[in-house]
Amino acid sequence: MALKAHEEAKVSTLRMLTAAFNNMEIEKRGAGVTQLEYKDYQAVVKREAKKRQESIELYKAAGRTELQQKEEAELELLSKYLPAEMSEAEVKTIVDAVVMEKGIENMGLLIGEVMKRTGGQADGGVVAKLVRERVSR
Repeated sequence: MALKAHEEAKVSTLRMLTAAFNNMEIEKRGAGVTQLEYKDYQAVVKREAKKRQESIELYKAAGRTELQQKEEAELELLSKYLPAEMSEAEVKTIVDAVVMEKGIENMGLLIGEVMKRTGGQADGGVVAKLVRERVSR
């Protein structure tokens, strides 16, 4: 549909995403995985969105507004395919629960457990920040 409507930005973003999916499938097949899950595809979309976010920041710092706008348009489209992220309050509740269960011994393990419980719906940076805050109390 986007192809017929000559929406070039949308077409190129979706083609990039399809190529990323294909690369992931080839990589997984090479590792012996035969059945891919929804979360595998979701991880690819999340990774591509993160790349766009990093590029936006770099282009903004360099004053390259035309490239920044292109990346922002791609990020906007990719965001439609991502699940809604958890709020900081929701993540904080999970962090508190994990700390109560596991104790405050290894920050890396705490972050890993929180990320597992959020099901990929929380930003890793937010999780790390909240765990650091909780551990430093």
